[in-house]
Amino acid sequence: MRSLEFLIILSSVGALYFLFIKNDRASFLYSLFGAITITLIHFFTESSRWQMVPAYLFLVVIFVIYKTYKEKPPTIILLLLMSWLTVSALLPWLIPVFTLPEPDGPYSIGTETFHWVDSSRQEWFTDEIEDDVREIVVQVWYPTINNSSDQRTPYFDFAQRRARGLSQAGGLPSFFANHLGLIKTNTTFKTPLAKIKTKLPVIITSHGITGSRHLHSSLNEHFASEGFIVFGVDHPYDANLTIFPDGHIADYRSDLHGNPDSAHVRKQQMKTRTFDVVFMLNQIEKMNSGETQSMFQSNIDMDNIGIIGHSYGGATAINASAIDSRLKACFALDGWINPIPSTILQSGVPIPFYYLGRPSWANSDYKNNYDLLFSLLQNGFDDQLFSIVKKTEHLDFSDAPLFSPLASYFLDVGELPVSISHPLILSQIITFFNHYLKGGLGQYIAPESRYLIIQNRQLND
Repeated sequence: MRSLEFLIILSSVGALYFLFIKNDRASFLYSLFGAITITLIHFFTESSRWQMVPAYLFLVVIFVIYKTYKEKPPTIILLLLMSWLTVSALLPWLIPVFTLPEPDGPYSIGTETFHWVDSSRQEWFTDEIEDDVREIVVQVWYPTINNSSDQRTPYFDFAQRRARGLSQAGGLPSFFANHLGLIKTNTTFKTPLAKIKTKLPVIITSHGITGSRHLHSSLNEHFASEGFIVFGVDHPYDANLTIFPDGHIADYRSDLHGNPDSAHVRKQQMKTRTFDVVFMLNQIEKMNSGETQSMFQSNIDMDNIGIIGHSYGGATAINASAIDSRLKACFALDGWINPIPSTILQSGVPIPFYYLGRPSWANSDYKNNYDLLFSLLQNGFDDQLFSIVKKTEHLDFSDAPLFSPLASYFLDVGELPVSISHPLILSQIITFFNHYLKGGLGQYIAPESRYLIIQNRQLND
């Protein structure tokens, strides 16, 4: 609940108290006038949203009751209004305009979005379009200066369009997710790259099925604040919705339930996602060399590039690490191992690798996920680590726990409070990449935590 929303509710409680408990009609009017004034300020500064509509209407109804009853209104009306006010307070709390945690690093954060077309690859998702080629949307986060809080970018681009799509996907009214357009990040758009004496290491991030680059905004901001350049991709047709700069879209087409050819489709899908990463690496090289004009020319450390992915993005990160030597460290967030080709499972990840996940996949459709992971780890490079975070589920490794204080009741989020899980997961990721991409020597040692269970230090011992 935002500050002015809280004050509207608090003033409404005061009005209720003075009208029904104290029977002080003058104080009631002062409280009501205060609530209306705060509401008007709220409209112009914070912006209205549907979750506050019961609170707005409450002010009208209680004034009508004041005009209707010259003496103290009946107790039954008090009970009804108390119930109404309770609902008015709960809605904006349960569906908040959440804020992203403030990054810990020394730098402010800038961002820019690119539309890249890979004319060398046919788009296999769109058989209905002749000669359609693969195109992706990539957002970059980077360290900057003079990050003004009143210029922060929204959490989602094309927010209202995305909100309608997300609401419809959940079978909800089209307005249900409109508040997403009010959420701000800690990032400003196209501010200058910070002047840092050394070249900057790179992180590529890959989302899971039905996900998007936005759902890891908090992680990407933390990377940038620590002096990394982060390239987050939307994998079209795997993402819940990819919106290109000219407004055309790539919808979600990766639901394979009941598809008799699902194994072939997943194989092709894995190849496509992996070569999205290879294409990104090629584009990053062009940026650094100046072949493609950008603020990043000569500022990228091409010898220190890492990759991280969540769920299917974890499989993408592993597969890309096995085929492209430009990647120097790999991290999987509750990665889905089943789509990884058997040849990769047998050869292992050839670079430092950390898998951080939930305690068990037993309640999923992929109960053998960790069995496959152990095969991968045992065949890989020496620096391989596997840890689990207690009381977490699949979406704890994204921004999802920030969406609502009751996220664990309607999303795949565990019991561990986000105030614990979020900084713990971030610390594991940031310290791993700081170690391997900023000159760390020797094997990475995971920071200890009472909520972290380290499954192995060195599987090949």
